[in-house]
Amino acid sequence: METPLLSASSISRPLLFNPDGRRSQNQISISHVLRRNPNLSHIQLKQVHGRLFRLNLHEDDILVTKLVSVCSQNSTVSYALRLFHFHPSPDLILFNSLLKTLLPNDPFQVLVFFIRNVALLHPDAFTYPYLLKACGAVSNVQLGTQFHGRILKAGLGNDFVLSSLAHMYFKCGDREMAIRVLKASSVNDVASWNVMLNGFLGVDDIQSLLHLFRSMPVRDVVSWNTVLTAYTKFGRMEDAQRMFDSMPTRNLVSWNGLIAGYVRAGDADKALELFSLMLSQGIQPDAATMLSVASACRSSANPDGSIIDQIATFVSSKETVNSLLVSTVLLSLYSRVGRLEDARSLFDRIPEKDLVSWNSMIGGYSQNQRPTDAIDLFRLMQKQEHVKPDGVTMSCLIDACSHLGALGLGEWIHAYMNKNNIEMDAFLATALVDMYAKCGDLKTSRLLFSEIPNKDLVCWNAMMKGLAVHGQGEEALELFSQMEKEGMSPNEVTFIALLSACSHGGGLVPKGLEIFRSMQEKYDVTPGIKHYGCVVDLLGRAGRIEEAFEFVENMSKESVVKPDSIVWGALLGACSSHENIQFAQVAASRLLELEPVHDGNYILLSNVYATKGKWDDVEKVRARMRSSNVRKEAGCSMIELNNGEIHEFRAGDKSHPRWREIYQAWDELLKVLRPMGYEPDTKALLKNLEEEEEKEEALFRHSEKLALSLALIDSSNSKSTAPIRIVKNLRICGDCHRAMEVVSQIVKDREIIVRDRNRFHHFIEGSCSCGGYW
Repeated sequence: METPLLSASSISRPLLFNPDGRRSQNQISISHVLRRNPNLSHIQLKQVHGRLFRLNLHEDDILVTKLVSVCSQNSTVSYALRLFHFHPSPDLILFNSLLKTLLPNDPFQVLVFFIRNVALLHPDAFTYPYLLKACGAVSNVQLGTQFHGRILKAGLGNDFVLSSLAHMYFKCGDREMAIRVLKASSVNDVASWNVMLNGFLGVDDIQSLLHLFRSMPVRDVVSWNTVLTAYTKFGRMEDAQRMFDSMPTRNLVSWNGLIAGYVRAGDADKALELFSLMLSQGIQPDAATMLSVASACRSSANPDGSIIDQIATFVSSKETVNSLLVSTVLLSLYSRVGRLEDARSLFDRIPEKDLVSWNSMIGGYSQNQRPTDAIDLFRLMQKQEHVKPDGVTMSCLIDACSHLGALGLGEWIHAYMNKNNIEMDAFLATALVDMYAKCGDLKTSRLLFSEIPNKDLVCWNAMMKGLAVHGQGEEALELFSQMEKEGMSPNEVTFIALLSACSHGGGLVPKGLEIFRSMQEKYDVTPGIKHYGCVVDLLGRAGRIEEAFEFVENMSKESVVKPDSIVWGALLGACSSHENIQFAQVAASRLLELEPVHDGNYILLSNVYATKGKWDDVEKVRARMRSSNVRKEAGCSMIELNNGEIHEFRAGDKSHPRWREIYQAWDELLKVLRPMGYEPDTKALLKNLEEEEEKEEALFRHSEKLALSLALIDSSNSKSTAPIRIVKNLRICGDCHRAMEVVSQIVKDREIIVRDRNRFHHFIEGSCSCGGYW
């Protein structure tokens, strides 16, 4: 809620003027409020205006002029126009104030407004500088020349007007006329020289600018700053730094110019170093400084947390024209470093959030694997009257649905885009192809892909990755051949998709190895660590553990790319799947050296020991986890029901309001599954439970089984023939995989789709699409 600007106690009863002609206390109070609040929000603006009406001050020229002057934001400029048009007798001061308000937001509107209302008033020396700046902004030299004639005819050519006139000619590209105006004027001081410097800068004539600067008899800090800006504009940062170091005096503009230059040049660390130096010399930053610094932090590989906190302190303590912009950049910076609670707190404090602010917060949630929060925030955004989602919003939401595996919600977003005429560009179309594939609807993903007219490489890669995670290796390879026929050259991402497709596609090991060899030989794409990891995974999934190990060992000896956690992790995962203790111990040892606090490494090794019944070794692994303060990521499964609700479960979960029904449903299902050949695989347990009943009970309460049970009993879902879609954050265990196969024999009219950490499993009539490769 907006903080009230005016309270009942701060303004007395209506009194327009005192008998002696002095301004009333009401007028003084409101004038003071407007002076203290130079950037009123739309709500605050209406509040003050309403107070003027109640006090019968709505025709007071001075107060209305001040009210117009604070309408500096895009959302309030239209209100300023209404204030002018509803005033019974607007004077020239109000007219000029409105031009000043319109200029930074819409210079073309300045000219239109002047032409429509010029008959009402006679422009003066304060009017023409605004008009000339507007002409320069829209490059309308013809109208500017007409204004030039009017200025001469009216005798209004003072120093400021002539400087504005010269600046207009420079902006419109007529430098000869600009110089003639300055030479014909009576002024020949440093201000005039600076106008010419700035003019040459505006037309990117750095040679003339430098020549003029060197010939100037007198220079001030503005002169030096203009040359500094020219150097940074053209990326000549060494010259800019020398200029900065040699300046006789510097001001905040000097520091801001050099910092912004380093940010544009991609040297974020140098920009942050300069900012620290600036603070150490007692220079107080402004919004422009903080905007550049926030951008530098966002680009830096390791942004300094203390600098982020300084930006946050500035945002919370300063009220400037650019505070919304700085706040929005800080939002994205918080999201980048994972400080989402800080981001949300800042977001909630922004009084007039624009679309960029909403997109930054929604995107932050999506990028940090908090898709539910992203979607909840979008629903809150829909309640805002002045903010409408765009393609960026949709992209963030599509990404959130991809993480959740929420197909129903993704379909709703797709329909929302069509209904609200949000342009379906190549980026959004590709995002939808990716989303449908990640949500298990490969058919729609293929259809959308086929309808995209001019596919770029990102689009081809997205479709190949989608096919890969669904185990459609042959189709991915066919798509690659089609892509080549259409003249598209592959990149690193293409080969990751292809190798992954071969890895998940059973029987494609030879083809995968051939693709890996051809990367550099045929396509001149140097294999990276992820490609090597894919080859290890390819061999490991096929049970060729020793060959995979030899491949990793050869990397250590012969390859420029040395094995890292990706490669050793792929080998350890294969060892876990194929219960190979010998190589699992070696891989785990290397992994724990590289990533001593990664829980997955301990769990995979523990899995191998557990499947072999080596519980002492399991306990040693767990003891090491405890001593290293490593916590196992909890397994969870999500399911979206036909009514759009998303439910999340953990193993042994009793937090769901229907948990008793869910447990009972699985127990009843077991009575049917056992006669069909399902027997609990207690080797899949990572705990050494004494009793067989305890082992089975633990297996039966795995999160994916609970999600499946809810889908089978829910009224919105039970009579449906639509696929049951489950998303799990970890790899599905062997017992759950077997259980899903058998259940799919019972619900023959429904496909069961499980997306785990590695891939999709489509269970149909007793078999799985993975063919045992998961």
